[in-house]
Amino acid sequence: MRNKNDKISFAQINITNLVDIALTLVIILLMIAPMIEQGIEVNLPKSASYEIKSEQSIIITIAPGNQYYVGGRKMSLGEIYNFLKEKSQEKGVSVIVKGDEKVYYSDIIKILDIVKKCKIDMIGLATQVE
Repeated sequence: MRNKNDKISFAQINITNLVDIALTLVIILLMIAPMIEQGIEVNLPKSASYEIKSEQSIIITIAPGNQYYVGGRKMSLGEIYNFLKEKSQEKGVSVIVKGDEKVYYSDIIKILDIVKKCKIDMIGLATQVE
């Protein structure tokens, strides 16, 4: 027979530690996410820098060999025009052009012309700080 004072113990999983670790990882991810740079790695020319302050920046990367990337996705000039035309409807859109130092000036001008045709006024050219 059992006493009233005898209690049956059940094995329970304590998830407090698991939740603490998960929340810590989420906080670390949120802190690191803005520091992650978008786009393709190119050698930028050096100059004094100026930071564009905008709600939303679209990064267009120009790599040697007439290769164009928007946020890491390879696109043709026509696709870039269509993409920017759609994005130009949003408020506060800016474009940052990252051109490799070996890219021809005419390739950069092609992108700048497309941006102007899409009526985006905030345009920046990415450089490395001297």
